[in-house]
Amino acid sequence: MRSTILRYEAIRLFLLSFLILFLELVCIRWLSSYILYLGYFTNFVLLGCLLGMGAGTLLANRKVHLINGLPILLFVFLTAILFLRAQVNTQFKDFIYFSTNVATLRLPAYILLPLIFIAVTAIFTFLSQDLGVLLTRFAPLKSYNLNILGSLAGILCFTLLGLLALPSWVWFLVAVFLLIPLLPSGRSFIMNIFLLAGLIVVIAVSDFAFANIWSPYYRLNILDIHDKSVQRVNPGSLGTDSDRFLLLANGIGHQEFISLEKSPLFYLMPYTAFSNKPDYQNALVIGAGGGNDVAFALANGVQKVDAVEIDPRIAVLGKEFHPEQPYNDPRVTLYIDDARSFLHKTQTHYDLVIFALPDSLVLAASTSNIRLESYLFTLECFQSVKEHLQPNGLFVLYNYYRYDWLINKIDNMLFQVFNESPINHRYIGVNSEDTLFATIYAGPKAKEIDISQPGFSKTTGETFQPATDNWPFLYLKNPSLPVFYSAILVIILLFSLILIIKIAPKGAINRHGWPFLFMGAAFTLLEAKSIVNFLLLFGSTWLVNSLVFFAILLVVLLANILAARFRFSRVWLLYALLFLSLAINFAIPLKVFLVPNLLIRYVLATVFLFSPIFFANLIYSTTFRDTQMVNVAFGANLLGSIIGGASEYLSLLIGYRALVLIAGIFYILAFAAFRRMKRVNIPMG
Repeated sequence: MRSTILRYEAIRLFLLSFLILFLELVCIRWLSSYILYLGYFTNFVLLGCLLGMGAGTLLANRKVHLINGLPILLFVFLTAILFLRAQVNTQFKDFIYFSTNVATLRLPAYILLPLIFIAVTAIFTFLSQDLGVLLTRFAPLKSYNLNILGSLAGILCFTLLGLLALPSWVWFLVAVFLLIPLLPSGRSFIMNIFLLAGLIVVIAVSDFAFANIWSPYYRLNILDIHDKSVQRVNPGSLGTDSDRFLLLANGIGHQEFISLEKSPLFYLMPYTAFSNKPDYQNALVIGAGGGNDVAFALANGVQKVDAVEIDPRIAVLGKEFHPEQPYNDPRVTLYIDDARSFLHKTQTHYDLVIFALPDSLVLAASTSNIRLESYLFTLECFQSVKEHLQPNGLFVLYNYYRYDWLINKIDNMLFQVFNESPINHRYIGVNSEDTLFATIYAGPKAKEIDISQPGFSKTTGETFQPATDNWPFLYLKNPSLPVFYSAILVIILLFSLILIIKIAPKGAINRHGWPFLFMGAAFTLLEAKSIVNFLLLFGSTWLVNSLVFFAILLVVLLANILAARFRFSRVWLLYALLFLSLAINFAIPLKVFLVPNLLIRYVLATVFLFSPIFFANLIYSTTFRDTQMVNVAFGANLLGSIIGGASEYLSLLIGYRALVLIAGIFYILAFAAFRRMKRVNIPMG
């Protein structure tokens, strides 16, 4: 009988862990698609998930069954998001976020982000109370194994849904099917079923009403704006009779699919800025999108065009809707890839390389402040472009740069790479304070540009800290922790502290939890740095992100299995190996691993980046194995993740490489707390 109960509870623990990780990914993805510009701040959603999980496990002994109230909480929160149409105010002079004038409820970041953080915390607190209960039913490492296995299943499931490009109502349908077996029976069960069914209906209706197309990065919509009328359309519903379509990404105008005759002039400038029309034989278009830049390259005689676009759905929509049908031309080769990854792999040299409005509305990973395009605008990437130019090649960048300082910053970076001041062209009469559209030319052929034409100039302006692979923050004026980030982090940390003090069981906040708290903070920093570094080495795609996260959990599982099989009595030796691996990570620059052979690069990067994670989790599992207060230790570890997540923002000031040092400090504190705990004989098992 007891074995049957344990088997049933093991299944519940696995399903609950599956649901928690899966719903975490769904919330990060879905909320950023409906709350305008939240895609720039999804790390705050992640922190809310972590705090909720930690708080829930600390509430394990409370008699109130919180999961019973989860359906109504989800229904109210998600439907409110759909109807309120709120947006984060992103107007900051020293930190640029690309935005448009959309008429929705605009709230300051220091108000809206904490509100979202609190709401997400509540959802995951309600969901995770049973996790704290179930963790105490088994030996510590067995419960931890079941938790990791469920989390792996959650990542795999969400990744599969992304590969299949299924709509968001299917994501929530999967979450509901996982949640129903976990709901308590009784009079409220039927009401909860109705609430969950209603939630699916509301989300499905929104998907169909908005004609949503879900890419791995965005909620996309296509608008036909032919003859000044606007009509929302579905893929496959019409041909390409119209000559102008607007693509919305997360409800924001992202790009147009437009005929050559109606296109803005900046698309033509790389071909008309010279006294004599250049003869480009082959071109590379980075951020090809729906194909506007490709269409102009073909129309101006380019014989071969390599088009690189990171979002597969945008490329598919370009094939279907672009009036010029550029992707159907045999001269064009389309690559669905991260541009930096493509530059690492290709051996081709180009007459023309265009960075075609490559700005995103989302982070590459919710554990960091890296945007999808961040690694395109570093000194190392510009150097890579230079290496792929023909002897008389041209490098062209254009965008709505917003502020002079950003143009000056790019100019100075290009000057450092090409040893020649770049040429700027600003569009007279169309710029305003919040747009400032400009084209920047660099490379050997730039000196042939006729700068006597209106709008052209040759200058590098004020000098700023260049963006690098270690500090890839082009849109931050100088290394700093912006005031609005500091304010939000203080609010979140204060709320977290008050919440934990209020809900923690009597006696739970003691020396017993300190080692786990410090290890949680350190591990979050290691995880963030490892994911960011892997994105640089293998591309900032959603699939690489998922696979790296999955691999990290596999390393955690391996360490857990070893700790269960072997008793490491000399924990100090594990700490010594950990600090050695951290020192190696800090000492060896990442560029060493950018070898051409992808297999060798993967093996070297895995050993290099995952060795600290392996030793850290071996220490965690060894310490966790002997604890009597499993839910408190697990909760303290998750709460430490909040501190680590907040500390990750220091990368804006010191770069990612130095995060290893901060992680090392946290592990020193963890070791000191562990030694003190042993000295005063706090029972571990």
